[in-house]
Amino acid sequence: MNKSFELLVEIAKHYYLDSMSQSEIAGLYKISRPTVANMLKECREKGIVEIRINDRSPFNSETGQILTSRYGLETVCIVPHETDYLLTLYKTCLETAGFLGSMLADRMRIGISWGTALYHTIRQMPKLGLVDCEVVQLMGGLGASALYYDGAELARILADKICARSFPVLSPVLVKTRELRDALVKEPGIREALEKTKALDLALVGLSSDQPEDSALVLAGFLSSQEARQIYNEGSCGHLCGYHYDAEGKFMNSPINKRVVGIEPASFLGIKRRIGIACGKQKARAIHAALKGGLITDLFTDELTALQIISFSK
Repeated sequence: MNKSFELLVEIAKHYYLDSMSQSEIAGLYKISRPTVANMLKECREKGIVEIRINDRSPFNSETGQILTSRYGLETVCIVPHETDYLLTLYKTCLETAGFLGSMLADRMRIGISWGTALYHTIRQMPKLGLVDCEVVQLMGGLGASALYYDGAELARILADKICARSFPVLSPVLVKTRELRDALVKEPGIREALEKTKALDLALVGLSSDQPEDSALVLAGFLSSQEARQIYNEGSCGHLCGYHYDAEGKFMNSPINKRVVGIEPASFLGIKRRIGIACGKQKARAIHAALKGGLITDLFTDELTALQIISFSK
């Protein structure tokens, strides 16, 4: 049979538009199935058929590729921005939960901080029957007023989801004096948990702006507005695991940072995968600074925030 252009078009339409199988097409035209396969290949080679994949995955957006290239990130996930902030956050956390579920494996040591984003992420995590895993709270807690997104509670929930052991840091995240902090980290239970933060495989953290009106530490009552304004005026841009960092993403040599009960900054930076979750334009500068300083290796955010981050780095 002469494989004319018109015949190739007919074969292509049957296969791609009518959803006929190659065997059905072969029977219709009294030819072999391999001949149909070769004709379909010829259709592609001659441009009769053009295959285009419309990948709208939040892991493959153009904006995400820019951030990946610019900051050397392992993974960037950018969800569409919704008018409702909570819906945007929920969708971001849903993607994070799926990603985290695919990352975890037997005998992993996972660190977790605090926050609403982490709460929604952990709640949406699948049940995993992992072996010999540990979940470690990265720093002290917020207290009873914020129990549902406190680090100890999140560590417990995540450990339950993946059949792991949890290790809470039973102390406030920020105490009044450095002397008190130094005494607390010597307490057996706290010391055990903090020792485990020195050998983690993965950390899941939230990022907070240090704008005094947006600071999670102010909202939780650990910093006064005056203290927050002072450290902001000194150049603080955001905080992570309770530690304040500047616009270059460097942890600050501030007396306030010396009062944090939690993982040491050097230990945090030694964790291979540091997954950051944060949404909202009010956090864009804090996220941008964290990216500049290499504080996180993977970013989950929304499109509007991502575009704002890119605008800061032009």
